[in-house]
Amino acid sequence: MYSLLLVDDERLELETLRDYIAWEKLGFDRVYTARSGRDAYDKVLRLKPDVMITDIHMPVMNGIELARQMYADGCTTKVVFLTGYDEFEYAKAALQVEAVDYILKPFSFDKIRTAMDRVKELLHKEELLKKSVRVYGKRLLCKVIDNEGESGREACRQFLDICEWDKEEWFGLVTTKACPEDYIMEQVENSLSEVVYSIRGGKKGTYYLVRYFVDFRESAERICARLEELGLHTCVIFYPEKLSVDQLYDAVRFLEELRERAFYVPGGNVISARQLEEQVKLLEGEEENREVSRRILGEMKELLHTQCLEKKADRLEVFLLEYFDKLNNNPRKCFYILEEMSFFLSEIYDACAARKKEARLPGKPELKAAVYQALNLEELRRFCLENGLEGIRRLGDRKAEESRKYEHVVSCVKQYVEAHYGDSICVEALASDIGLSPNYVRSLFKESEGTTINEWIVEFRMGKACALLMDRRLKVKEISRMVGYENNSYFCSVFARRFGVSPNEYRLEILG
Repeated sequence: MYSLLLVDDERLELETLRDYIAWEKLGFDRVYTARSGRDAYDKVLRLKPDVMITDIHMPVMNGIELARQMYADGCTTKVVFLTGYDEFEYAKAALQVEAVDYILKPFSFDKIRTAMDRVKELLHKEELLKKSVRVYGKRLLCKVIDNEGESGREACRQFLDICEWDKEEWFGLVTTKACPEDYIMEQVENSLSEVVYSIRGGKKGTYYLVRYFVDFRESAERICARLEELGLHTCVIFYPEKLSVDQLYDAVRFLEELRERAFYVPGGNVISARQLEEQVKLLEGEEENREVSRRILGEMKELLHTQCLEKKADRLEVFLLEYFDKLNNNPRKCFYILEEMSFFLSEIYDACAARKKEARLPGKPELKAAVYQALNLEELRRFCLENGLEGIRRLGDRKAEESRKYEHVVSCVKQYVEAHYGDSICVEALASDIGLSPNYVRSLFKESEGTTINEWIVEFRMGKACALLMDRRLKVKEISRMVGYENNSYFCSVFARRFGVSPNEYRLEILG
């Protein structure tokens, strides 16, 4: 849908044009009006309509002057002239200001529709072209980020040429280690007006180009908050100085060098690239710094291969927390940390191999992949605690938990049947009331009770029917409905199958 501005100095003609045409059916959901050329010019600048239909003869600023002034100011609104003067000079002037169409009064719906179809076709083509240029521009920016050396710099030059980006135009640069899905990047781009481009650079994180006239820290905080809303908990780093496209390549290389340090910034935080460079110092001499980690990991491995593993979770937790405390005080390159935690979780997986289903551990490849996807030390620590130690603890808790789950589901089923046995009962509605899937409820009930839910419902209803048959005032047909059977014949058939006699025969035997 597009927006439209109608311009005419005659009030009655303007209102007629606005109300006579069903604009929404023609694809225009926002229709504005103006009574003069000057008013129309102000509204074009403020509202930026897609299309303007204007009279030519108006005082102060006529339609031709209005169109010239708009295009001189860089406006992209498409102009259609609607006039009662069929003169060559007007048509010539309309062509000179690149009007899309020239319609003579009195207008008709068909004339307006034909003109609007031409305008919409033109707008659609321009939109496709802009999208194509933008997509290609993003690809070039990805090359700037991903490619080292001359090919990366050449991509900068191509971007300037193809995307009509002013060489002297400035922008800010914000980055995260996260590589979100396309829809998240689009959400950030569409919801934050200062974000010009969002570019995912392979395994090098995501870069956001923001307009130079905003505060870069504030913009980084807005990006961080939006990512949090979209479920991505990551730190955000901003380059503190404004940049030109020519400077982009070197700025990206500088930020790449800080990626190891960014691993020590908790998710949800925003930090300047210069601050990060000064505050997080990575230790040199990796072999020496790994000695403490090797000792801790060795003790954990030894503990993992003892009996009754689930009872050793607390001691393992002490070792693991000590490991991460050492890293907070003495940061090391994250590659080695990820390698060591992958080893740690692999050892847990192997130690729990015989009972890994009870521990609810992911597969070993999934564990390793998740470790290497950790965005920061905080996330890695949490993942190791949850999928390592908690997996071990669950070995001991699993049986008790399953027992409680069976009891809860069976109790809920029976309570539901007791409350609704007089109604039509379906397992789907029953399961929805409990908050579980129908098949899962059926499976748990059968495993616990040794009978299906439907068989248990029939048994319960038959018991209630027997009790009601003791009251001579109640007819069998009434009892049938009271225990959930609308069809009396079917009720009698089920009763006879269960007890070997009809309801009336049962009553006679019991009451004589």
